[in-house]
Amino acid sequence: MDTLHAALAWLDPLFIAPYRLPGNALAGFALGTAVLALWCIAFGSALSLCATRINRRRLAELRHGMEHHHKLSEAALRAGDKESYKAVNRQAHEAFGHYFSLGGAMFCVSIIPLPFALAWMDMRFAGATPELPWDAPLIGQQPSILFWFLLLYIPLRIIYANVMSRIGWFTRLQAWAATPPANIPREEPAHAPAPGDPGCRDGRDGRGGQGG
Repeated sequence: MDTLHAALAWLDPLFIAPYRLPGNALAGFALGTAVLALWCIAFGSALSLCATRINRRRLAELRHGMEHHHKLSEAALRAGDKESYKAVNRQAHEAFGHYFSLGGAMFCVSIIPLPFALAWMDMRFAGATPELPWDAPLIGQQPSILFWFLLLYIPLRIIYANVMSRIGWFTRLQAWAATPPANIPREEPAHAPAPGDPGCRDGRDGRGGQGG
């Protein structure tokens, strides 16, 4: 905690500067918190790109497995082999679950800066946040730092994502981060497993190898 407090104290002049720009205290709190939220969003976006680049092989493998098993399940369904369809479709759902979980981990990487920003705000504004003109349910008349921060962070993150998705260099950077290595298997045409193929029932994908 001493190390964190020292780091936040070192960053304090940078973080507090936007709060002091307007002459009005309420406007300064809104501007400073918005700037702090934007810094968190930008830094979190950079961390997310790094994590995507590091895990690009695993992401590509999971995506390939998900798409491959989905196509195999459709081929089995067209062939009328319901047992093979159920087995391969289950593998497709498992691959999707792994892919979704890794995507959730990527999102968690993007919000790593938030606890540090909130810790600094607590150090600076604990008990001195703006008050509402009425006593609101659940949050009271003086909402917490977390309330005010998220009130600005969430819409700013949505705006940031929409704006950056229209910027060419950023979209190219995202594509580069997600580009899989050259030796990731390429998608193959899906063929229906033979009816009653024990490989599918044993959790295999019809090519003799372990699925997913």
